[in-house]
Order: sequence, then structure tokens, then C-alpha cells
Amino acid sequence: MSENKTSIRKKHMEFTPMVPETTFQYADLSIKHIDAENTLAMVRRAIRMGYDAVAINIDLGDISDYYTELDMLWTPGSQNNVDGEPPKKKKKKQQRKDELADGIAGILKKKLIPPPHYVDVSQLNTSELEKRGKVFRQFSRITFTANEQVVINKVFIHPTILSYDIVAVRPGEPSVLDTLSRKTELFDIITIDHLEEERRKWLSVSKVMDRIRNDGVFYEIAYAESLMPATRKNTLFNGRVLIRSLKSKNIIFSSGAETMLDLRSPVDVMNMSLLWGVANNEARKMISGFPKNLLLQAECRGTGNGDVCSMKLSDAEKLAGNGEEEEQDGASEEKVVVGKEEEAEKVKAPPIEVRMNHSQYQALLQATKNANDMMKKIKASKAASSS
Repeated sequence: MSENKTSIRKKHMEFTPMVPETTFQYADLSIKHIDAENTLAMVRRAIRMGYDAVAINIDLGDISDYYTELDMLWTPGSQNNVDGEPPKKKKKKQQRKDELADGIAGILKKKLIPPPHYVDVSQLNTSELEKRGKVFRQFSRITFTANEQVVINKVFIHPTILSYDIVAVRPGEPSVLDTLSRKTELFDIITIDHLEEERRKWLSVSKVMDRIRNDGVFYEIAYAESLMPATRKNTLFNGRVLIRSLKSKNIIFSSGAETMLDLRSPVDVMNMSLLWGVANNEARKMISGFPKNLLLQAECRGTGNGDVCSMKLSDAEKLAGNGEEEEQDGASEEKVVVGKEEEAEKVKAPPIEVRMNHSQYQALLQATKNANDMMKKIKASKAASSS
């Protein structure tokens, strides 16, 4: 059982865009999955339009309609009747039985959370992307509406939810938004698609929204709803309120497409952003820069916390080799190639308390040397000015 759980929790994404070969240009992080053929056709069209990163989105709607806890069903302690029980106690037992029956009936009506869906890359034509030096990437995403605070505590620890690359939440009430502000490490996007007119009160809670944004969560505007006359007015209004509240920071544009007609090219999306009052220099970030930051944040979600080690400047000087006394205890030393023409020099390995790789350690040593040189120059200039 434990092996199955660990396999479900393992995430698909391996995304660390640190070099030009692994970066992407444009991303659409909301292509809705309805059936396999339709999803494959939309992904093919997105690639032809110039997107090199897509997220296949499964929208559950209200999460309370799905199983969120399978093994935490409350059962009464004892169902046996004891002779001579007080009438009040018998009445309470009967009430518990009725509650249990109602609870079981409600659970039987609920549905299972579906697993992530991916398209077969061998059925895609990525030659145009390869000519531009890009690599196609696909990510899994799940979106659900949260109307109850109690349900939120159970959803994010669900093993199937943890297997998705991106988790998006659609809040229904301001109280739900306040609860989400304390759980920002468990999800990546707050979306306003399908947001009903009477449930957009939380868009004006700017302080809570700023707190969520500062924790690395992004907000999403789906432009597919603005293409339909029935939802155009509501979508444009909600998007303008959101952009005004967040000052165009940490906001992404995605299609939210259910059919191929809902997809638009990156240039068209940047032109459409003028309808929400977005400047031209900010529009590119919302389909390229901010999605890249979002995916990096999503990759880190669920991993262990980082460790920071502090030390005295004198100890750092000893590690950097600037001190007069250099201790050589026979510890393990590693060779570092500085340049083609320079000789390799031996540097002590970092202590166990410093949790960093060798390249980060070398950067720390170089920064320490630069700081010491700067301090020496400042002291020398002060001494010259005083004399």
C-alpha cells in the first residue's frame, strides 16, 4: 500500500530552466481536458501557434462533490442497546445512526478525483519548435472551486491532488480566500474563470491578495470566456478589478480553451490584453515570464525546505583562504578548474552544516574575497583621507 502511495505522489514535472536550451518562449497553462482526441487536437494547434509549454487542465468544479477523505468516516462508538438506558441516551444513539446513514448516502453519491492526463508526444509534430531551438513541454493541472473552508484542509493532502504538477483554486467567498492565504505552499494558481457575479466579493480584498501574491502564488485570467457574448462583460470586469488590485504583478493569461476555436496565438493574446488595460510591455510577461516563474515555483512545491547556515566573517575568511593561518587537517580536498590557462587549485570542501553544492560553495568563496577586498580599499581610502 505504501509503495502505491509513493508512486502516486511522484510528480511528473522536471523543469529547471537555467540555460537557454531548457527555457521556453510562450506558455498556455490551461487547455481543458474533455476527451483524449479533443485534447490532442488542441495541443497540436497550440504548437502550430507557437506555444512550447502547455498545461492540460482537468476542471472538477465544486470539490465538495468528490471524495476528499476515504478513511476518516465517523462511526458511533457502540450500536448495542443496553437495558435500562435513559430515554435521552437512546435518542442520541438514534440520532447518531441517522447521521451515519445520511453520511454514507452522501459519500456514495460522490465521485473519484481523476488522475492527470498527458498526450502522447510521439503523435505531435515538434519540428518547428526544434528549428527555433525549443523543446516541447506538457504539464498536468487540476482546478476546483472551493466554497467551504473545511473541505480545503482535506483536499490538498489527497494523494491524487499531490500527483498533479499545477494546482489551481477558484475561491467562492472572501472567507475561503483568507484560509488559502495560510496554505500558499500547497497550491500555485488562483483563477477567476467561471467566477459568478455574486461571488466576486473577494476581488476587492487587496490586502489578503497581496499577501498571497507575495508568497509566490499567481492569479489567472482565462481569455476564452471573453470570446463568448454571454460571459464577456463579466470576464472583462473581473479581470480589470484583479489587475488594478495587483498592479499587473503575478498575473498570467491562459486560454481556458475547451475547443480549438478558443485558442489564440501569443501575439493575439498580447493584443487582447489591452481590453483589460494591460500595457504592451507587461503583456509579454503574462504569457512568458510569469508562467516560467510559476512552473519553477510549482516544481519546488512539496520538496523539503532549504537550509541556511550563518557563520562569522573570520570563519568565512578562513574558508576563503584569506587568513594568515591556513589549517590543513587532511580533510577531503577537491580540484577546481578556474580557467584553461590557470592551474587547478585545491580548496577545502564545505563543512556539513553548509547545505550547498560545490559550485554554490565556490561562488560563496568568491563573494567573500570580493567583500574583503572592498573593505581593504575602504580602510585604505579612509586612512589616506585622514592623513
